[in-house]
Amino acid sequence: MRRRIAWASSFLLCSSVVACGTGTPGSGAPGWSEAIRQSTLLAAEEGRRDGPKEVFASGEPLVFTLEANFDQLRDDREQESEERPGRMILVSGDSEASFPIELRTRGNFRLQAHICRFPPLRLSFPADPVGGTALEGQDKLKLVTHCRDWDSYEQNVLEEYLAYRIYNLLTDISFRVQLALITYRDTSGKGDPISRIGFLIEDEDHLADRLGGEMLEVPAARPDDFVPEQAGLMYLFQFMIGNTDWSMLRFHNVKLIRIGWEYFPIPYDFDFSGFVDAPYAGPNPILAQRISSVRERLFWGICSDRIDYPSLFSHFNELHSPILELIRSQPGLREENARAAVDYIEEFYRIINDGRSAARMILRACR
Repeated sequence: MRRRIAWASSFLLCSSVVACGTGTPGSGAPGWSEAIRQSTLLAAEEGRRDGPKEVFASGEPLVFTLEANFDQLRDDREQESEERPGRMILVSGDSEASFPIELRTRGNFRLQAHICRFPPLRLSFPADPVGGTALEGQDKLKLVTHCRDWDSYEQNVLEEYLAYRIYNLLTDISFRVQLALITYRDTSGKGDPISRIGFLIEDEDHLADRLGGEMLEVPAARPDDFVPEQAGLMYLFQFMIGNTDWSMLRFHNVKLIRIGWEYFPIPYDFDFSGFVDAPYAGPNPILAQRISSVRERLFWGICSDRIDYPSLFSHFNELHSPILELIRSQPGLREENARAAVDYIEEFYRIINDGRSAARMILRACR
């Protein structure tokens, strides 16, 4: 393994629930599915008795309200938008913790108003008020939101959350995620409260601390400088979920971590995958003549004779049942969405377990 790495030099927020065309709200929690709501009630009664857990250590959704001037935030569509004052009310069992936070819009494609009426957010926390809560030790977190206040978009949130969870099963060198049930309360008074599912993404500095590594910011890298097994695992995972919206060369939707003197890619942002199949998603433009839909798989891995694909196929096969169970057991995921997700993953397993298909679609399809 090469120990030296060479770097290339070179909202509109809905003004009301009705205006956004939401589906039928769940009982007692507008926009939340009944399965999600019941799961959270059970967690409140049983799962929190021993006190708050670290935010990414709990298998149950966080429940909180965000209060802010969302009428003001809806105009923040720049890459470096201004932080706006707000408040979070975090529910844990029978208790609540209320503390000030700052919010700003973030993202790239989903930041565009004509794509997502409700863009992704970044939450920044004060040091002291979050102590003793599940957010203790956190200073900033990315929040993936529902894009539009429709039930179908909320299903996409759950599917992208599952993509992260699948990668967590495959490797610890991955961003952890935490599902959340969120009520957005517009302090401008111009919009009704909206309740939807979202999820938090582990901060990259916390990820580096957890793994004993260091996150690096570089413009580009050579794929051969990464640990080959980890690079191959990421290639196969992206193929599994039908995602070509990434690059290790220019770090598009991929982060870089150094652990010791080895370098590992960490993928993120999976809404353009076939597994999620978001309404706005399309194939990578440079592949438009090869695939016409994100549901069509195309292997986007880099050729390397240092990657042991048979060993990686075995690793994926060992996790076949846990991955399917993860999908089937996800509260709030509609039966038809779960069935489509399972069928899509099963197609991947048929490919890697058929010698001819694996050779044609993966081993000889690298670039």
